[in-house]
Amino acid sequence: MGLIQPGASMAKPVGFSDTTIGLLQLFIGLGAIFVPLWCLLRLTRLQTKDLRIVLPAPWSPAFCLPVFLGVANLANLAGALLSLLLGIENEASILPSGGLELIVYFLVLCVMPAIMEELFFRGALQGLLRPCGSAAAIFGPALLFALLHLDPIQSLTALVCGVFLGWLAERSGSILPGMLLHFVNNCLAFLSLYLRFYAPNNISFAFELFLLLFFPLFSLWLIYHARQQGFRFSAGLRPGVDVLGVFSSPAYAFVVLFLLVYTFFLIG
Repeated sequence: MGLIQPGASMAKPVGFSDTTIGLLQLFIGLGAIFVPLWCLLRLTRLQTKDLRIVLPAPWSPAFCLPVFLGVANLANLAGALLSLLLGIENEASILPSGGLELIVYFLVLCVMPAIMEELFFRGALQGLLRPCGSAAAIFGPALLFALLHLDPIQSLTALVCGVFLGWLAERSGSILPGMLLHFVNNCLAFLSLYLRFYAPNNISFAFELFLLLFFPLFSLWLIYHARQQGFRFSAGLRPGVDVLGVFSSPAYAFVVLFLLVYTFFLIG
């Protein structure tokens, strides 16, 4: 960008349209997933079948989707309260009002993360850790998924969502249900952000309040009745090493420590 327009960058995109910036972000996001994924397939024991890009075993979207949205919004609520207590101000990204720019931003913020992040974290990384047991395979990628957001508050939501999506991938034998849940959650967040900028305040507030209260309460009700009928989250999971056993890998421990230091000291 600096070569095309002197002084321009992603932080200060002087001379670039919103559409161009969105397309650049899309290109960068795809490359950030495909390059390491290709390296993992070539240099590690990971095989294409380990990605689990297959049709899932019978699963209940009517149960998993509301529970996932409840978990995500409960974490969002906890993050908002934590931000308030710590005095942290979160700056929301400004969305275009419409047109091609809004479509590009929708692809960048809703479609690409739902597909590519699930492919990498619940597909590749979870596939690498699966021989260590389901607990390590779920927790290991979820922690990295959270820390790579490089934001202490967002990381809380990402960790909780990552654990649920990892559980769903293990339980259903496919990453496709997780992509669907991830996409729906992104769409609701996208709509909430859009309403915040372009809708009357009472409509925006009512929608966000609905998300923060309805889905957590509804998911608790669903879980309670599912447990009454004998449902267990641990059913079908494979035993293996202790969750903390993933830190026995020097490479994994180094990445976690680096991301922690980078988030809290270099960014914060």
